[in-house]
Amino acid sequence: DTRNVDAALIYAMSGGNPQTLDLLAERDVAGNFDNRVTSVLRRYLSGKGGTTWKQLKEIVPEYRYTKIGPYLELIGANAEKDEATALKYFDWARVESPGSIIEEAALRRSLNLTSKKGDTAKALPYARRYARRFMGSPYASQFADIFVGLAIDHKDALPPTEITAVLSLVERKRQREIFLRLARRAAINGDRELANFASESARRLSSKEDTSQLALADLYSGIVEIPSDGIEDVLTRLAAIPDHELSPKDRFLKNAAEIVAEEVVGPVSEESLTQVNRDKVDKEYRDRMSQLVLDMGKTASTTRNAVNPEGPKDSSDGQAETRQQALDAQIDAAESFVGLGRSQINDIDALLSKESN
Repeated sequence: DTRNVDAALIYAMSGGNPQTLDLLAERDVAGNFDNRVTSVLRRYLSGKGGTTWKQLKEIVPEYRYTKIGPYLELIGANAEKDEATALKYFDWARVESPGSIIEEAALRRSLNLTSKKGDTAKALPYARRYARRFMGSPYASQFADIFVGLAIDHKDALPPTEITAVLSLVERKRQREIFLRLARRAAINGDRELANFASESARRLSSKEDTSQLALADLYSGIVEIPSDGIEDVLTRLAAIPDHELSPKDRFLKNAAEIVAEEVVGPVSEESLTQVNRDKVDKEYRDRMSQLVLDMGKTASTTRNAVNPEGPKDSSDGQAETRQQALDAQIDAAESFVGLGRSQINDIDALLSKESN
C-alpha cells in the first residue's frame, strides 16, 4: 500500500526516529521507496542539509501536489541557499497544507528569513497572517521573539502604530506578553521612546490584579529613564518595585540598573575629573556584576533547597550547564545596560572637556 510509504516518509520528516525509515527502506525489495527521497532525507536528518539542495531542486517540483509534497517543500526551503527560491517553497507548502502545522512552520520560517534580511515589506504580511491565525501554536513564542527583533531592528518600518495594528490581531494576554518582551529589549538597547511605548501598552492591557505584569512595565520604563535628568525619581520608582513580582533575570536587571543609577548620582571623585583609567573602572563594574551574579545564584539555590529539602533527584551536568547559561545571559543583559549608562557618562565627560578647553 503506497500510503504506508507516504506515512513512513512523513513520520521521518515530522521529527520521528529516522532509523525507522532506514529500516523500512532497507527491507524494500519491491522498490516502493524512491531512493532519491530516502537519500536526501538521510543526509538532511543527519545534519547535512547543505549537501541536498541540488537534488531537492529536482525532487520538490516532481512531488508537488502529493501527500509528501508539503513536507519536501519545507525541507527544500530550509536547505535552499537562494532566499527568493526558499520563500517560493515556503509559499507552496502553505498553499498545499492550509491550516496545518506545515502552514504554521512555513509562515513562521518565512517571517524569520525575511526579518533577518531586513525585508520588512515581505516580513510584515507574514507577521500579520501568523498573528491572525496561529497564536495558539506551541511555537508562537518563537514568532514573538522574531517580531520583537523586527521591531527593534527596523524602527522606521515598524512605528508604534504598525506594531499595535499587528498585535491587535492577537488576544489580550498574548499582546501584553509581546509588548513586555519588546519593552525589555528596548530598555536594554537604550531605546527610550520604544521602551516607554511598549511599557505603556502593556499597562493598558493589564488590570490591577496583574501585579507582576505591571511591575515589569514599571521596571522597563524606569530603566530607560536612567540617563535622563530625573534620575532620583527613577531610583525611587525602581526601589518601589517588589522583588517578588519579578523573575530572577528581571531582579538581576533591576539590581544592575540601580548600580548604574547610583554611580551616576554618586559624588564625583578626583579620579573621574582627571579622566580615570577606563580599565580600572571596567574592572570595578565587572567585580560588582560578578558579585551580584553570585548572590543571585545563592538565592536561587536557597529557594530550590527550601522547595526540595532532600535535594534534586537529578543533578546531572546538563542541569548545571543550563543554570550556568542562565547566569551568563543575566550577565550579558546587565553588561549591555552598563555599557549604555557608561556611554552616556562618556558623552558628558566629552562635553565637559570641550568646555574646559
